[in-house]
Amino acid sequence: MKIYACSFAIAGATVVGLIYTALGVILKMYPAQALKFIGTIHMLPKLDYIKSFIKVTPQAITMGIITHTIFAFIVFWCIAMIYNLLQKLFHK
Repeated sequence: MKIYACSFAIAGATVVGLIYTALGVILKMYPAQALKFIGTIHMLPKLDYIKSFIKVTPQAITMGIITHTIFAFIVFWCIAMIYNLLQKLFHK
């Protein structure tokens, strides 16, 4: 079975972009609770010390969405290409 790499990458990047957007909106609306939750997940014992340095701006959210979406597109495209190559090699 062949995977269309570009379509697969667009679908994966779209999902990553939507998830990052949702997380960015939650972080913007509820910064204290979101940072506390993130600190708990990542086991950051010194979160109280760095909380004042974390700024959630629209620019930061936008750049995060763009960079994560582009990176996700590249990763999903590479996965599809490697899968197709392996299918071609071992399907003989």
